[in-house]
Amino acid sequence: ITITATGSGSGITRAIHSVSTNTPADATPGIDQVYLCSGTMTLTLPTAVGITNLYTVKNVGTGVVTIATTGGETIDLNPSIQMATQFTSVDLISDTINWNIT
Repeated sequence: ITITATGSGSGITRAIHSVSTNTPADATPGIDQVYLCSGTMTLTLPTAVGITNLYTVKNVGTGVVTIATTGGETIDLNPSIQMATQFTSVDLISDTINWNIT
């Protein structure tokens, strides 16, 4: 599902993904990514270099969702984070070197 704002102004485009298996996150420029994750799985973020998209990840199931990085990058100094509680979510944004929780 892709949602695009209409009317005057630049608007925001978001892609919403429902996933339940290990998945690489989309890196399409200019599209914020929302991942609704169920089951025990890993979502691997793209390289932080050159990425300006916002990533929202929500655990909608009862499994453990792991968010991993690539190439030695980190999320707030950690190589990965885990969301073990159903209905928790996190927003992530790149500083062009690593990932940051907002």
